[in-house]
Amino acid sequence: MHSILIEFEFGDRSKLVYESLKPELQAIPSERSKIELDVVGDQLNLFISAEDIISLRAAINTWLRLVKISEDMFKLKE
Repeated sequence: MHSILIEFEFGDRSKLVYESLKPELQAIPSERSKIELDVVGDQLNLFISAEDIISLRAAINTWLRLVKISEDMFKLKE
């Protein structure tokens, strides 16, 4: 099993980014990887685990892209 924890510091936007990504947890079911997303204070934590390194890399790429898009959308609103 392979895993990674990625921590994002968005300040007061962490909860907003989390809420915007939460539906994706159900929308992208995968048998090859498991995603956990939570907020601790001003920090968004993304934990990804996968059976193999290829699945881990694919999940990391997908979720980093989703987080980036979500953050960019909130910046546009300012």
